[in-house]
Amino acid sequence: MGLGSKRKSAWRHRCCHKLYVALITVPVVVAICLSVIVIVRSYIMIPDTGTPILQFAHTNDFIDESKMLERAERLAGALRIPTVSYEPDVQEKQAILKLHKYLEKNFPMVHSSKFIKKEVINDYSLLYTIEGSNPGKLPYLLASHLDVVPADPKTWEVPPFSGNIINKTYIYGRGAIDDKSGVLGILEALEYILEKGEQPMRNFFIAFGHDEEISGRRGAQELAKTLASRGIKRLDFVLDEGFPVIEYSALTADKKIAMIGVTEKGSLTLELSVAGSPGHSSLPPSESPIGILASAVAKLEDHQQPIMFGKGPEYATFQYLAPFVSFWYRLMYSNLWLFSGLIANEMDQSRAMRPFVRTTTAVTKFNSGIKDNVIPPLATATVNHRIHPAQTVSQVVQHDREIISDPRVRIRIKVAREAHPVSTFGPSSLPFQLLAHTIRQIYRDVVVVPGVFIANTDTRWYLNFTSSLYRFIPTVITPDDLTRYHGNNERVSISHYHQAVNFYYRVMRNADLAIQQAPSTSPPHSQEL
Repeated sequence: MGLGSKRKSAWRHRCCHKLYVALITVPVVVAICLSVIVIVRSYIMIPDTGTPILQFAHTNDFIDESKMLERAERLAGALRIPTVSYEPDVQEKQAILKLHKYLEKNFPMVHSSKFIKKEVINDYSLLYTIEGSNPGKLPYLLASHLDVVPADPKTWEVPPFSGNIINKTYIYGRGAIDDKSGVLGILEALEYILEKGEQPMRNFFIAFGHDEEISGRRGAQELAKTLASRGIKRLDFVLDEGFPVIEYSALTADKKIAMIGVTEKGSLTLELSVAGSPGHSSLPPSESPIGILASAVAKLEDHQQPIMFGKGPEYATFQYLAPFVSFWYRLMYSNLWLFSGLIANEMDQSRAMRPFVRTTTAVTKFNSGIKDNVIPPLATATVNHRIHPAQTVSQVVQHDREIISDPRVRIRIKVAREAHPVSTFGPSSLPFQLLAHTIRQIYRDVVVVPGVFIANTDTRWYLNFTSSLYRFIPTVITPDDLTRYHGNNERVSISHYHQAVNFYYRVMRNADLAIQQAPSTSPPHSQEL
């Protein structure tokens, strides 16, 4: 080998060696830099939730515990009145009227005060107008509902409408959580203020619909129309039922979490149908309407709607959680730019967490067949979607069409409702800060975050009045209690109900304090972090 060839070989060797070193070194350096960035963000660059524009001093002004059991007895009495809603326009309406009389009897000061006006709207819903002593600021609205879902006595440990108080600890009954504790809690708080000989400073409304469980069209919709007809164009905020305080949340591991619903999932009910020719079962077609429809339904379950994590307020949920969780959670929540896919996939594996990251698909009905030996002429199925705020009704329907991909399957929209706009939250949103501060006053060890409410409420009827609609129910439950919602053995503890009354009391007090601290409501759609 000549000298030139040796030099070329040595040059190639050096180049290959440098290339090899580079291929090994660059990924290592990138990995080290990435690790440093992630760790630094975890300790230093935690997303700043800002300094709230609303500042409250420490207070000891709470409802005392001397009448805690007496208040629990009043809630129990309301639970004994079966104000059941079965389906639209099918309700126990006499029971609702009985509840009206019960409330009037048990809250005498609310119903006799000169500055409180009670009205019955559309025969069964209740509207209270509270005239404040300093009514210069926009009024707000506290909402709840009088009706409950049905309950089967055979599946309960105690009769569902007995209002039993077990061991002076739990109040059992349909509506204990959803949502007579809201109705009674609000009235207890207002009655307490009146018992002290005081008058709220701000004007506000209390709205109790009578048919929330079957759409709210006869109740909250008429309440909203009544407000509009009287020239009420804007409300500072609306507070309705929503998530409770959750113990041992999967999001925080060892901390309680209070999620304020700043938006609400939409709802879409579809009817899928396949028509065919009836005939004798001895001469079956290669594909029957039942088989074709079953295949379509299976496709929808196998190919769910897309994950939408990061396209709604759930991103902010984790940013708010980051400063308050253990190291490994903090590492991920502070670096969503890197770990959002991992978090979303983990949430999607959990039945309880899946609704937060995608539009859900539930097959709720399947009907077909007229006789054992007859090929049916028609098969139908009902599919219910709860729509993520980042999707629209039309997008969800289009996804279903593409997945089914069979022109023989007819898709008909039965009921459709878009997801709600995202309400104001963040340090510059005075209403959000007011509620967050109130929650922290009552539940001292809780982390307050904005989030997506996965069910539906009466807030949809108040969307035109404000950009600040919030969904939160002031009680504490464990994950095991979640099945009690619309399920068996619904209950609330006496101590947690006492906290609920205190919560509504502090909302009224803090709303009055807000008059002195902030002259105007927060700007629309403020979502600063």
